[in-house]
Amino acid sequence: VIAVQPMLAAPVFAQPAAWTVDKAKSKVGFSGSYTGSTFNGTFGKWDATIRFDPADLAGSSAKVTFSTASAATGDSTKDSALAEEDWLNPQKFPDATFTSTSITSSGGNNYVAKGNLTLKGKTLPVTLPFTLAIAGNSATMKGTTTVDRLAYEIGTQADGSGTWVSKDIGITVEIVATR
Repeated sequence: VIAVQPMLAAPVFAQPAAWTVDKAKSKVGFSGSYTGSTFNGTFGKWDATIRFDPADLAGSSAKVTFSTASAATGDSTKDSALAEEDWLNPQKFPDATFTSTSITSSGGNNYVAKGNLTLKGKTLPVTLPFTLAIAGNSATMKGTTTVDRLAYEIGTQADGSGTWVSKDIGITVEIVATR
């Protein structure tokens, strides 16, 4: 007689809702200063995978990947410099990625995403405070952080002291999404 054990199904854990980004209404941007004047730019090509539930922050996550070749300020001199080996070097490092490691609430519609930003072959921790407004199945998120370009070895040969181009570069993420 052979005894047969019934197979028990593994428990299924619900994940936070997946959100679909409306790229026409969203942007990933950057800013800094050059010889004392502010400049702004955007990444024209990027993608985001977002799972978010304010009631399940431990299970929530975000991953944003952007094409370094798509960085544009609207100034041809700056834009051509961004493509150089010393700056973003998109031929060798075509993508940069932010991957969250935790998302926490800081009260109300305010949150903090901690994670790692991989840019130009360097992976460093980044904290992104953001606001989030959810209305039904739509959400609007806005967050800003600052990174040290020299820590990512961006522009170190041309301006390793931050004399011409600010060491601190602002990163802005504005996302409109639906679930």
